[in-house]
Amino acid sequence: MARHNAQSYRKAQINTASPGQRVVMMYEGLLKEIKKARHSMLKIDEDISQIEVVNNSISLAQQIILELRLALDKDKGGEIASSLEDLYNFWIDQLSDANIKKDPKILNPLIEMIGELHVTWKQATVKARQIGV
Repeated sequence: MARHNAQSYRKAQINTASPGQRVVMMYEGLLKEIKKARHSMLKIDEDISQIEVVNNSISLAQQIILELRLALDKDKGGEIASSLEDLYNFWIDQLSDANIKKDPKILNPLIEMIGELHVTWKQATVKARQIGV
């Protein structure tokens, strides 16, 4: 019951969010999955079943990045959209590399970059809300 209520709340939150807020939520989910993968990589030597957790988290993170990439508007976004697309492709490549090697160190720069973009998007959505956009 509690799980169903949480899912219903999250669905309502997504449906009523602005496009900018949805991007913020996607970055939050992306950070969560990459941190989960990194944490699980550190535990593989103790528990081999963590490999499945790593694979699932990396796969979900890559799906989120693909959704972010699909949402880019290259006509309106111009050079920024193009740069973000390149960055998203780099992230997908790095996630694949980290997953193959099971090397959590590869994920650290990604977490930092995504964290910075998350903060930037969050600030932008607050500003947009303040000016009524």
